[in-house]
Amino acid sequence: MARRSASWVIIAAAGAWLLAAPPGRLHAQSAPSATAIRVYAAFGPGALRPGVLVTRRVSGECFAASVADQARDDAWRCMSGNAIMDPCFQGFEGSTPALACPETPWSPRVTVLRPTKEPARAQANASGIGRGLPWALELGDGTRCTFLTGATAGVAGMRVNYGCLDGKRSIIGDIDRTLPRWRVFVDSGVGVTVPLQDVAIAWY
Repeated sequence: MARRSASWVIIAAAGAWLLAAPPGRLHAQSAPSATAIRVYAAFGPGALRPGVLVTRRVSGECFAASVADQARDDAWRCMSGNAIMDPCFQGFEGSTPALACPETPWSPRVTVLRPTKEPARAQANASGIGRGLPWALELGDGTRCTFLTGATAGVAGMRVNYGCLDGKRSIIGDIDRTLPRWRVFVDSGVGVTVPLQDVAIAWY
């Protein structure tokens, strides 16, 4: 009889621990961290930053605010010859105005453009880093996607805004910012539903 009473004491004590234990002790899973915001910066004060790799130098004209990075007032849509480059970011090399036109936000490779005339400030985007559509997104699974500046298709009444580098998926519509971890509709082009997926990083 004493042994049976002792076993009940052990079970009761275990039950009390379960009731008192904080939720994190019972379930190791944690909520995803907030979406990280990163700002592209090729220029430091009066010079390109160390590590920036200049692949070519050209001259040209910046004729409109950037379409690819609409939240930066220093981002422009430029042309050299018949080639359009977007985004190109304003800066200086010494006292000489210059623009860095990167291949992607995560690559050190840039084309440096010397403007034939100063971009029209009245045409600049309104600054709004953290708002609007970023230049590029990295999904929770590591897939990277960049904003599409030309004409695109529509899916479920929403614009196809980003093309992903895997060549298989695209991001449609606006960003859901109701949670710290942003979410977007990611379309694989297969099936009849388009799911929301987490955004790990947003580049501006």
